[in-house]
Amino acid sequence: MQLAAEGYIKAHDRSPYEVLPLPILLDNGSHFEKNHEMSGTVAEVDNILNEKTTELDLSGVIQNETRVASTRLTNQGELSSKATQAVPIRYNFATGAMDPEGFDYTRWKRYIGYILREPERLLAYGHPQGEPELRAELAQYLNNARAVRTTVDHIIIGSGTQAMVMMLAALLKRAGLTTVAVDASVIIGVTHIFKDYGFTVITVDQHSETLLEDLHKAGVEALYCTPSHGDRQGRVMSVGRRKELLHWAAEQNSYLIEDDYDSELRYYGRPISSLQGMATTERVIYLGTPSKVLPPSIRISYMVLPPVLWSDFLTYRTSYRQSAGVMEQLVWARYIKDGEWSKQIRRLRKHYADKSKVLAAQLQQTFGDTVKVYLPEGGVYIGLTIFTDKGADALLQKAREAGCDVRIEADGDDEVRCLLSFSAIPTNELEAAVKELGNAWKGL
Repeated sequence: MQLAAEGYIKAHDRSPYEVLPLPILLDNGSHFEKNHEMSGTVAEVDNILNEKTTELDLSGVIQNETRVASTRLTNQGELSSKATQAVPIRYNFATGAMDPEGFDYTRWKRYIGYILREPERLLAYGHPQGEPELRAELAQYLNNARAVRTTVDHIIIGSGTQAMVMMLAALLKRAGLTTVAVDASVIIGVTHIFKDYGFTVITVDQHSETLLEDLHKAGVEALYCTPSHGDRQGRVMSVGRRKELLHWAAEQNSYLIEDDYDSELRYYGRPISSLQGMATTERVIYLGTPSKVLPPSIRISYMVLPPVLWSDFLTYRTSYRQSAGVMEQLVWARYIKDGEWSKQIRRLRKHYADKSKVLAAQLQQTFGDTVKVYLPEGGVYIGLTIFTDKGADALLQKAREAGCDVRIEADGDDEVRCLLSFSAIPTNELEAAVKELGNAWKGL
């Protein structure tokens, strides 16, 4: 039946198979005219079957030889690549990845088990706006912990910040905006998304004294900022700067896009209220993600829109499929409901606060007066200023040759400023990691 399925022969009721005419391809690529019709007999079909079988056998041999040759070339390429590969990174000070000591996988697996007992919920695509259970838990959490003004019906769930920004860029484009400013600390992917949607994008420093002047001068209509994310000196955005930005947004009829990641990880005092919670006008777009408290592989984020953009979202809601997994949403919802989310935040705050002090002490002991260390108020990065005239490129190269990676923030004439993450390196390896970095930078 394979020949019939591929169109070589045709079956007739109570009649022999008919061999179908096929065009003959000449050497020059043109098609030869079909100048004959073949009325196939069983014998003729048998001959063609034999020819076809031989053809298939030869084809299999050729394909097999091709795969072997391809594999051989690929292996040679991998060997060549490995031969010239740089020293593998053993101590990654550049990533904000989850601390291997900071998450109880056994407990999370237990909650996955709970959801797997309700398989009917996992057979559909899920609600396009996000599962109602998760939105209900998030609404309560955001109201209480971040003073965000929202309800269950006004929260949108997505698979990570990138998915949310893509949706937001489409909404702002339809609203007629053309110019967006992005804080320099924001991941570069956000800038690319806005550019891909046709926006003019400028980079600003949200802590700069000239920030408002820069926004006015560039005609910025939306500012993407991270008020709760610490800068290289460990500071989060002050209440004064927050009020200035809210006044600017209201006066210019512009938007503030508040990416509130790191807000849970505040080590001293209570977290400062969100911009959205402080606003007296509806000009703040709120984004959040659990990726600093839960492993970032759990791809969930959420967004709260002001009324005018919310109305547009409702109009086009059917155009957006839910990108976050239903199971992960339901697991996190139950995790929050049972109080595990609050416990995880408290555990991680204490763990990271203690760990940041360990790293700061190790850096000061290793480098002495050649550096200045900034203990963070929140987040997972320590600010470090290295007093040297060798430049950022030399420091980065030496670090990587020693199996370390760092995040360079600025390169001055006689100093280099960088951020060192303490989250991805186990506590018992911090001393060895700093010693390795110290050896790499000795004499610079």
